[in-house]
Amino acid sequence: MFRAGYGDTILVQMENNTNKYNLLIDCGFGYKDGLLNFVNTKFKDEKINKFIITHYDSDHIASASKFLEDNGDCNNPQMVKIEQIWLNTFKHLQFSKRADQELYPDTKEQIQELISKKLSELPIEDNEGNIGAKQATLLGKTILQYDYPWNFDTKGEAICIENMPEEITDDQVKITLLTPSKERLENLEKEFILELKKLGLEPNTDQIFDDAFELLTREKENDKENSNEGNISSSSYVINSKTIKTLSEGKNYLKDDSIGNGSSISFILEIEGKKLLFLADAFAEDVISRLEMIYPNKDEYPIFFDLIKVSHHGSFRNNKPELFEIIDSDKFLFSTNGKHPKHDHPDIDTISCIINRNLPKDVEFRELIFNYDLEHLNDFKKKELEEEFSYKIKTQLVTEL
Repeated sequence: MFRAGYGDTILVQMENNTNKYNLLIDCGFGYKDGLLNFVNTKFKDEKINKFIITHYDSDHIASASKFLEDNGDCNNPQMVKIEQIWLNTFKHLQFSKRADQELYPDTKEQIQELISKKLSELPIEDNEGNIGAKQATLLGKTILQYDYPWNFDTKGEAICIENMPEEITDDQVKITLLTPSKERLENLEKEFILELKKLGLEPNTDQIFDDAFELLTREKENDKENSNEGNISSSSYVINSKTIKTLSEGKNYLKDDSIGNGSSISFILEIEGKKLLFLADAFAEDVISRLEMIYPNKDEYPIFFDLIKVSHHGSFRNNKPELFEIIDSDKFLFSTNGKHPKHDHPDIDTISCIINRNLPKDVEFRELIFNYDLEHLNDFKKKELEEEFSYKIKTQLVTEL
């Protein structure tokens, strides 16, 4: 887990005697000192088999375009070969009928003015002060410009469970998609079309609408997160045994309603008997529903994973208690510096739900692994709590299985 501000940049490296496989998940803030430095110094003669960009929130894509620009043409890369990109943008959301006639010049000019305006409203620097946000925009255009293979696993269609219920790569690595569903992507499309209609615009198949989609979607999600998210409990409780037991009951739970988060690509990754769960910012309800379909035998719950990347940086709005009745692990990853302008992730409710339950078979304790030291979780480091609830707090960038 690279230090990506309050966002995600995660590289999964898999190797056995015959095969290497590298999976890059998102590309948030802190790119210069994180991913870029790693690729240039420690990633020689490697390739990225899949670059999965889970959704359009800035903390997941802020540096993705800059990374692809620095890497250059797909067929003659400057740093690393990227075999395929997964990303759902407007061109993949072909659920409603669209006109295919050419745009009138004045309409195209109006849309271009909208795009320019949204670009000008972005902050000049990200929260880590490394790259200008203006440099990291229009990701879809960058993918096309440098000819990167895009959603090839679904033949150019949207990455969703209806288009790709199961996908096997190289006979060694298995990826099982959990989210999004076609319904969640339809909701994303409808919201964008509604925003356009407010401006007197109707979308068609012109590439310019992909650019508008990216900027309006990011803006919409940032506005929603700033207004709807908040510390559910972190500032309201002293952390002790009683608090943990109380919070794990889940009475503070309020489900996420962000359409962008609902479109997140989440999945199970399996290789050589290891099973890892990457939840992006997915809704707990959607993950639960999909897991119940894949694992119908409830006598086997909770399903054990060798590692779980916790949804939405540990926000309780994406980690309802029922989720932890059906999944468990001895390693839980949290990717955030806890410095979002409006909230401090992870919520202590999420931590409480993870640790206040029976341990999986043959596991002595759970590791809660962070890529930053988080001040608001300091009380969880008390030895008496770690011993009572059988967990350890760790801060590290690399986790080996």
